[in-house]
Amino acid sequence: MSYEPRHAGGSDGPTAPASTVAQLEACAHGGVGGMKEGMYYAILVDADVGESGHVERVKVRDSDVAGQGIESCMVNALGAMQVPRYIVRGMFASGPVSPGARGAVGNVLVVGAAVNLVPIVIVAAGVTFIVAVTLHVAEETAEAVKRRRKVEEKCKPRFEECLGDRRQPEWNRETFGDFKNCRACNDACMNNNGKWPDIKCPPPGYRPN
Repeated sequence: MSYEPRHAGGSDGPTAPASTVAQLEACAHGGVGGMKEGMYYAILVDADVGESGHVERVKVRDSDVAGQGIESCMVNALGAMQVPRYIVRGMFASGPVSPGARGAVGNVLVVGAAVNLVPIVIVAAGVTFIVAVTLHVAEETAEAVKRRRKVEEKCKPRFEECLGDRRQPEWNRETFGDFKNCRACNDACMNNNGKWPDIKCPPPGYRPN
């Protein structure tokens, strides 16, 4: 059997990792027996992606090989896919993507947007398989990202204010030293739903009652 895995229409757009393509190729090799030479089969898949780039869920939207082992094999291969970082960054962007990232991903994306990978074409023993994958931000992850960004919006002004005024006031130096640990205070703010630790990193003019 011969294999010719490639991306349809060249590589203009986000593509699946080579390791995933190799696994899909192996699925084609294992399932092509008994299929008629010259036939074309398509598998359309939706994959939910977490912020780390791991695929959390895979759902077959449509398939010409439903019920055959080759479909489940390909679903398992896609479920093990680690989505490249440049694609994940675009999927989880909170606004317009930079020109460089836009060129790599192919679209201006926001949290929750879908990304279509370039369809993968695999030819095995004269049988052609087309695997089309659409990536989605996992719903739970998208909500968590949105919540975190709301907290970031609360903490960021205080963090920047702290960086611009790093000396501790005299009344606070005995406890926390001469300088504010702005990064640690920002972390505390993020972990406390946007509430800035005024005692550890007091804003200008602040003094506890």
